[in-house]
Amino acid sequence: MVLVTGATGFVGEHVVAQLLARGQKVRALYRNRAKIGSQGLLNPIQIDMVDWVKADVIDYYALEDALLGITKVFHCAAFISYDPNQRDLMFETNIKGTANLINACLHQGVQRVLYVSSIAALGQAAEPHLPIDENASWKGDKGQSNYAISKFRAENEVWRGMEEGLEVAVVCPSVILGPGQVASGSNQLFRKVYQGLRFYSPGATGFVDVRDVANALCMLDEQNIIGKRYVLNGHNLSYQQLFEQMAAALQVKAPNLLPPRWMAEIGWRVNKLMAMLKGKMPFITRETVRSAYTKKSFGGSKILEKVAGFSYSPLEKTLADGAAATLVQLKK
Repeated sequence: MVLVTGATGFVGEHVVAQLLARGQKVRALYRNRAKIGSQGLLNPIQIDMVDWVKADVIDYYALEDALLGITKVFHCAAFISYDPNQRDLMFETNIKGTANLINACLHQGVQRVLYVSSIAALGQAAEPHLPIDENASWKGDKGQSNYAISKFRAENEVWRGMEEGLEVAVVCPSVILGPGQVASGSNQLFRKVYQGLRFYSPGATGFVDVRDVANALCMLDEQNIIGKRYVLNGHNLSYQQLFEQMAAALQVKAPNLLPPRWMAEIGWRVNKLMAMLKGKMPFITRETVRSAYTKKSFGGSKILEKVAGFSYSPLEKTLADGAAATLVQLKK
């Protein structure tokens, strides 16, 4: 039996679905029962096939219990935020939670951990003009987002587990898109565009289909490819290009205004104030503005060379399926 952490999340539910399709017996962690199946991928029969266990990665003893009889772990649980007020919670979940899981795996005799890291944990390219890939180096925390720091340190806990005897494989996805919930996370870009987002930014980054992330994890396990990390990035796009294609898939008007940087700096402060008054998380923060005005490109070819049969989904399919899921949710 395999265990999936973060099984009610975007990546986690896709991993559960793909493991079930491959005939695996799955145990899955949840914190809120109401969120089981919330990504819209699992039908009632599939949900009943899973051994659901309530546990939080910051609860070490709950993890030990959940790992009884488990041979492999797909560690998808993570807290993503660019709100500085949530730094401590994010560090506790991502760093301490991963350390807890690794320690519990070692104690319970788990054989293998497959971990979902992030391009945020990669650092900088060897040369400024090169895409950021597995050869990038982390040069200290200065200038890095709190999320990046949390994922870098969490990934180090996984490598520490390898040094202590675990088999380990790590994937570093770029911005993940595809069918799933659009209430939060990177997938909320579909919702924002559908609801009339007017602005785009001059930045650029990488994007990957959520199903490719889940498939990569499963294929690394099936082909016994361990001890390495792989960047998962299907497409490098500017935000303008992404929003134009996303709007076309949603059949709405694309954002067509490019605000100057100073206006964006004012905008994130206003958005933060409004979010505080409404008791919600801000959609725009200092860190997201910095990212939106930065142009980066990422590699993603190494896994194509090392994993037989792996390929990236066409961007058109990712956006079409993500748009279809968005319309189902927003038209209810």
